Parts: sequence; structure tokens; C-alpha cells
Amino acid sequence: MDDRDPGVILTVTTLIMAMAHDHLDAYAMCYQKAVDRLARLVFERDFPADYIYYKVPIPWLQVKLLRLLQYYPPPENKKILKVLNNTIGTIINNSHDTPKNVQQNNAQNAVLFEAINLAIHLDPESQIVSNAAKLLGKFILAKETNVRYLGLDAMAHLAAVSESLSPIKKHQDTIILSLKDRDISVRRRGLDLLYSMCDPSNAKTIVGELLKYLQVADYNLREEMVLKIAILTERFATEVRL
Repeated sequence: MDDRDPGVILTVTTLIMAMAHDHLDAYAMCYQKAVDRLARLVFERDFPADYIYYKVPIPWLQVKLLRLLQYYPPPENKKILKVLNNTIGTIINNSHDTPKNVQQNNAQNAVLFEAINLAIHLDPESQIVSNAAKLLGKFILAKETNVRYLGLDAMAHLAAVSESLSPIKKHQDTIILSLKDRDISVRRRGLDLLYSMCDPSNAKTIVGELLKYLQVADYNLREEMVLKIAILTERFATEVRL
């Protein structure tokens, strides 16, 4: 992973991901190397010019490094954690503008969503994640189906592990609208997210919307919807009739 050649680094990182999946402790030393390599890519722009893909530095390597770091718990070393947080924050801050070029946009988003997932893994209550949640609110309104799906998927990840649902609740109306999306995978992810973000303060609204949508929902979604509605009603109902 310390090699100068990006092709070698990419190949070795891929191998380590496969091996570390079942032997985390044996490959724990890769964590520091992955953090250092990411920081050099983002801050020092330490890469050959011919490894820039539509203005994004080696996106396939960045994605693999970000994903590898999610195999391990947050580092106890505060110095490593600080470098990692600064790197993630920079990736997120540099992604506020949407490139017009489709390939550049896809490469940038691939790195961005993996960085957001790592930030959630490190600390779902951090300021970095709070900033990312605002960005996700823009993505779930995007024209591209894949971007809408990834935005909802990242929000669902956050809702599953976060103690505070406030950053997600700000986008509740938009998430409810995803139930009417033309793509069934987006509708399904919207349903999962609404289920995850439901609590006593919004249960009546969410269950009411799910009941309305149930009447026109796809046949292969109805069984899952009925189950989710029943669970949420049993969990949050404050009266016999809802």
C-alpha cells in the first residue's frame, strides 16, 4: 500500500479487502496506511496526472480505501481520527457543486457517498454527518434515479444508527414523495427510510401516508407495507383508531 504506482496500490487494496473481511486483526495495520493514502490523494494531490478521471483523482481507489476503513471500528488514536475527519470533511465540502459532465458527476458521487457512509460509521452525531445530511437532502431531489436512490440509501443508513433523527426529519415531505417515484427501487428505499425514521412525533403522519399509498402501491410492495404499517401502529399508536 506504500507503493508509488497507483495500479499496485489499487490491486493490493482490493486483495486486502478480501482478506481482511474474514481476518480483521491480521490486517489491522492497513488502517493507518489507508488513512495516509487518502490524505495524500485529497490534500497533497499525490498521484500521476494520467490517473485523474474527469477531474477526480483515482476515484476507484478512493472508494476502496473509504470502504476498507468501514471494516474497522473508529480509531482510538486521536491524531489518526483527526486526519480522517479532515479528509472526509474536505471530500464532502468539495462536492457541493454538481458537475455538468456526467462521468465527472458519477465519479464524484461514488467517492462522496462512500465518504458519507464512513462518516456515519465513525460518528453519526458528528458535525460532518450533519453537514452531509443537508447535502443528501439535495440528492433525493436529483433528476438522476441512481442519485435519488443513493441519497435515500445513505439517509436510511444514518437513520438506523443515529440517536437524533432531526437532520433527516427536515426532509420528511420529500421522502414521502419518493413513494410516488417512477422507479420501484427508489420507492422501496423510500419506504424503508420512512419506517426507520418513524418515532412518536411523526408516526401518525407517516402511517397515514403509508395507508394512502397502500391503495395504489405495487403488488410486490404491499405485503411489506402492510407488515411495516402494523409494526409502526403497534409501536406508536396512542389510541385505538388511527
